[in-house]
Amino acid sequence: MNKKRSPFLAATLSVIAPGLGHIYAGSLKKGICLIIFECAILLIVGLSGILVTFHGILLFILAVFIFYLFSVISSARLALKNKQFGLKPYNRWYWYLCIWSILAIGSHLVMTYRTQLFGYQIYQVTANSMKPRLQTGDVIMVTARYSHPKVGDVVAFHTPLNEKVIYVKRIAATGSDTISIRNGTVFRNGKIEKTLEVPKNQREKPFSISMSTRHIPKGYVFLLGDWRDNSLDSRFYGIIPARDILGKAQYVWISPDAGRIGKIIK
Repeated sequence: MNKKRSPFLAATLSVIAPGLGHIYAGSLKKGICLIIFECAILLIVGLSGILVTFHGILLFILAVFIFYLFSVISSARLALKNKQFGLKPYNRWYWYLCIWSILAIGSHLVMTYRTQLFGYQIYQVTANSMKPRLQTGDVIMVTARYSHPKVGDVVAFHTPLNEKVIYVKRIAATGSDTISIRNGTVFRNGKIEKTLEVPKNQREKPFSISMSTRHIPKGYVFLLGDWRDNSLDSRFYGIIPARDILGKAQYVWISPDAGRIGKIIK
């Protein structure tokens, strides 16, 4: 049975899943090659760590756009070429649906386990405890390839209060350190910790002005919010195991304030 291939339908299928339009237009080999190429590139890009940098994300988005554009144009041209095309066994709607379903399930699994596969995760900030560095509504990129906690790093972690809630704070002290607050200034190991300095108007409440010396055991960290007066942190729920840190915040991925997109988190 001969049936003309529609360039519009081929292009539409390529938008849904690159390679699917080529299969519809009569080239099973090209379609499968494009699907394999797409999966391989996604895996390589993810494992390389490019996706944990803002510029890497931009380059990745550009590359995906070019790839989709190529797939759409190529499949439409192939459909125009095959004006009298003899239908093959795979040219049935249920095969297209089956291929798309497999790709959709695969994509869902990759995104679900992207932390383990690619080493990054994204979280939305729901409070202003790290203001002005982070603001409510910011979606941040967090690298999970983080094993050496460092004072001054902004990290995402679970708290003893609720393991389902993810907090974002700044590491103020690590194992074997001592930490205290005097007149609103943070002292680590008896010396002023400059990386933890914040404006005076963010540390005016009693619990932000003074805190007795605390000793941090090995394997634990003490965390503080940048907006000391508006932060639920280690001053209240205590130290947390370093193993509960999910990763280091790298940059603002999406934000209600467009000017903050791509801002590096320091």
